[in-house]
Amino acid sequence: MIDTNIIILNWNNGADTVACINSVIALPDARITVLDNFSTDNSVEIILNYLKANSLYYIITDLAANEELNELPAKVVVVRAPQNLGFARGCNAIMRHYLNANIKYTWLLNNDAIVKDNALQAMIEKMEADDKNAFVGSVIMDYYKPTQIQCFGVDYYKYFGVSKLILKHQEWAQVDKNALPVNRIEFQHGASLLIRMSTLNDIGLMDEDFFLYFEEQDWQFRACAMGYKNVIAEKSLVYHKGSVSTSTKKYLFYYYYNKSAILFSRKHYNVFVVLSAIVMLTGITFVRTKLTMKSLAWGMKGMLNALFKKL
Repeated sequence: MIDTNIIILNWNNGADTVACINSVIALPDARITVLDNFSTDNSVEIILNYLKANSLYYIITDLAANEELNELPAKVVVVRAPQNLGFARGCNAIMRHYLNANIKYTWLLNNDAIVKDNALQAMIEKMEADDKNAFVGSVIMDYYKPTQIQCFGVDYYKYFGVSKLILKHQEWAQVDKNALPVNRIEFQHGASLLIRMSTLNDIGLMDEDFFLYFEEQDWQFRACAMGYKNVIAEKSLVYHKGSVSTSTKKYLFYYYYNKSAILFSRKHYNVFVVLSAIVMLTGITFVRTKLTMKSLAWGMKGMLNALFKKL
């Protein structure tokens, strides 16, 4: 029986996706669904060659096919999207296939993440501790500095329109584990996020207006407003490389981050908060980009697009 469906999105990064799959392939009672987001490189070939070389039973299909993904008898299902759907739309497309299936959990896992030890089991135990837990996350560790924390949840500053990663760069061994706010997390990173499937009938899927960034934050915000809980399993450690999709094109980071930040503000707060976020995020973008004109221009373009987008 499949208890957990692991969703991994790939876009032009087959090598990292293979490493991610390899770190979870042995997990019992779990199946892996890889969505290739219309890669323009040889990502799919790299993934399939890995599966073949390791004699792993897989099925490859197109997203537009009529097959019910949850009924396909394979440990790994590779799904090809007809275009780059982004994170929210891509994950939603897969989750829709499992909404009415007998699957308890979906685990969203970034393809540049590596799972070690009992990360999934720790999240499931945390989930089952309270029926109101809708989301359970991991402690996100820095892949390149594996003793350091990359993220232990997210603090959001609504008047600035920005988020800050909690405990970033702190040494995990030196953190007081008894003082961790594991049950008081407002938002958390989507690099490793377990969702109780039965709650989606109330919460719904992610808002597809968010192409990249803030989609998980919006999702968790809506869930908490409905009385569901958002917690972290402190024994679940996942090692994350970080920002692979925009690391070589920084101007895209500023575009999508700023656009999503203003969309989130417009969706959830009053005009005063939105205006404050616009002013502050403009200044922050000037500082962050160090006046690199391309990044600055794309950051401003993202905010303008969000301002004029119909909600």
